[in-house]
Amino acid sequence: MKHYKNLFINQLNTKDVDHFTTDTGLFLRRKTNGAFRKLCNIFTNATIIRTDTPDYASDEEYYRNLKPDRIPLSNYLLSTKKNANNIVVERYPKLDKDESYIFVGTHVCPEDIETMLNIIDRNAYLILGSVETLNYNPEAYLSWLNGMIVFGVLNQKERSALPAKMERVLQTQSILIFPEGSHNYDLNRLIKPLYDGPVNLALKTGKKIVPVALVKDYENNVAYLDVGNPIDVRNLDLNIQDYYPGKEESEKYRIKSMSSYVRDQMATAVYHMMERHLVPMKRNEYGDIGQYFVDFYVADTFRKLNWKHDVFEAEYLTKKTDEEREYEAVVRSLSSLRLKKNVLKETSLNSREYIQKELDLDKKNVAENLRRYFYEKEKME
Repeated sequence: MKHYKNLFINQLNTKDVDHFTTDTGLFLRRKTNGAFRKLCNIFTNATIIRTDTPDYASDEEYYRNLKPDRIPLSNYLLSTKKNANNIVVERYPKLDKDESYIFVGTHVCPEDIETMLNIIDRNAYLILGSVETLNYNPEAYLSWLNGMIVFGVLNQKERSALPAKMERVLQTQSILIFPEGSHNYDLNRLIKPLYDGPVNLALKTGKKIVPVALVKDYENNVAYLDVGNPIDVRNLDLNIQDYYPGKEESEKYRIKSMSSYVRDQMATAVYHMMERHLVPMKRNEYGDIGQYFVDFYVADTFRKLNWKHDVFEAEYLTKKTDEEREYEAVVRSLSSLRLKKNVLKETSLNSREYIQKELDLDKKNVAENLRRYFYEKEKME
């Protein structure tokens, strides 16, 4: 089946730093942001509820004053309209009206981009690592109206051009970036390891990082958002050993420690929102709770994103730590061993455990899970 590309915008990822946007475009988007957000609210059927949160001196003080009790939905004036898109903003810091910021968002679900753009109080160019979305998703036009920088995550030239483009935008307005890389469908982590791009950008430009955390209540279709206080990474006094024990004191690990600090701030916000808004699940009520979540995110993804091609390696690329890469290499090497009986008897080495570990790795491979569903869906059409 032939798929037609979006007109006019489909080459945006190939434009250089002088042509991916114009000074006039930057100016107009900055001045018309209020109108754009109203349009976005209407287009996404959003009802935004802002809670009355006291001003705390720090994030730590805010969390210390939170009560862990679950908050009932009846506490919020939620829209009951069909297909209502309820967004509860738990906290939003007082930001300098004339300053630009690096908003870093948790990548939770296909609609997290529009949800965050609905509540950010100023124009923030979207950093989009999806050429497929640019080319084939009609919603890309709304992102273009907002302003966006698009790059192919597997294209080294486009990746290398990204920092200069972001620096240009930050001279006059903000950006929204998702440093986890792709949607976090990890079965164990609240937040995936972050790429260092936002920290490097903040150090070079002097701009502050604003963490935006989202938790989605799928059953009731409510999104909860926590927007943390701005982080000036230049003033962070971190002990590298707290984040990377045994690693040498170096600029590389200083930057990585800053990224880990930002990640921890985002994960803390997610944990507290989950605690107070989501109903706990009981593992013994599911035959295989891990497989339940895999099936859920696969079905949810394809319900909301109409993928046209097998682009899952690029679309769902996330950062792996050195420890993760080493573990995977060891598991796949040992699981492939075919030992003779006398060797097994003499060494007591059993590769069965590593075969099971490899099966577990495959089960958690997001790109492969989506690819499998994609081709099964194609066969049925």
